[in-house]
Amino acid sequence: MNQKNEKWDELLEETCGLTSPGMVKSLLSVKECESLLALISKANGNFAKANKPFNGLKIFKDRLQDNSQNERFVIDPPRENESLTSWSKRFFQGEAFGLIMNFLEDYENEIVEEMASHVAPLLEKQGTPWAGLSTLFFMGDYGYTPFGVHRGSPGEDGILFHLGPATKTFYIWETEDYNKLTNHAASYHNVEEILHAATPYVLEPGDAISFPDDMYHVANTEEFSVSLVLDYRRGAKKTIKEMLITEMLKVNLQNGDLLAHRDESNLLKALDFQKESEAAVTRLKLRLGSNGGFDKKSRIIPFTIDLAGTYKLKAPFRLNVISQQENLLLVFSRGHEIYTPKNPLLLEVIDCLNSGKNLHVSTLNIDFTPDSPGMTVFEFLIRIGETDVIEKV
Repeated sequence: MNQKNEKWDELLEETCGLTSPGMVKSLLSVKECESLLALISKANGNFAKANKPFNGLKIFKDRLQDNSQNERFVIDPPRENESLTSWSKRFFQGEAFGLIMNFLEDYENEIVEEMASHVAPLLEKQGTPWAGLSTLFFMGDYGYTPFGVHRGSPGEDGILFHLGPATKTFYIWETEDYNKLTNHAASYHNVEEILHAATPYVLEPGDAISFPDDMYHVANTEEFSVSLVLDYRRGAKKTIKEMLITEMLKVNLQNGDLLAHRDESNLLKALDFQKESEAAVTRLKLRLGSNGGFDKKSRIIPFTIDLAGTYKLKAPFRLNVISQQENLLLVFSRGHEIYTPKNPLLLEVIDCLNSGKNLHVSTLNIDFTPDSPGMTVFEFLIRIGETDVIEKV
């Protein structure tokens, strides 16, 4: 058993399977922390380039949210290869600040690649949550979390990976104790008044802490540091139903056919509701599994194929396949749906990539006759390449 597996076993034992709070030392190495810090900086730059509404971005100065900083952020994000430490000194000029960004996976595919590899042992042991995984990060030297003692969104159990460079102290309250002290407050800003009832956890770079969604917590970050949070999203029943309905509407390619009038007693049977709802569960499982458990699809990237090149699938991703019709395949690639004609050469290519082997494009002897097996494979490789699931070796 490798060290990463042992660390996840330790955390799962400490937290009784993510149902109670607990921490583990050095789940990430120094090198892994440095890599994630660089990728978060890159994601910040991509966020600014997208120049979309500031959903998910919150910047705090003097412990108050300051929306005017969002415009500045878009104009002057971290530069290429600029560390978050250097950027924050340049941007905030020594003033204490806090910055939070949700859904990092929207802005940088490599963050999902690294995090999916880090949490693969967790998903093997605990299973992939039906609402998928998501990420956010906290950065700054803001002291106590600016919005006070709080708890997470229902169904989102947090696993916080502390990346440093400074330490962070995390405080967690038993719900009953917190409610007695605060009269059931949704959040509480006079943190030090109730610290005596909290359990403290001192996090050094590489440490991880897990806490259930219903437990109140706050962090104290006196010196500049960065933490990345993985949301293990069990999801409310309504959320999962909505996700399954979305999948179910795609199960039957003939869903546009008109339905003759049916009595209520056999309407569900006429709609193949039971069969298609079961197929929707399979689709959702395969979609999430193709993207390392993450809900949001990868960002589409430009991709050209080298006909003399060699490619392999990026770990830990898979190309998950459903036979849609006799001569049609549906392939999930990092959450994207790719429909393609079925042929033996294509199935051979998918098996090769999923087995972890290198794919030598020149050995496929691709011909470019329209609708030929070779042309189908060529077009398929380009489409999965655009989902950022393969890399040249």
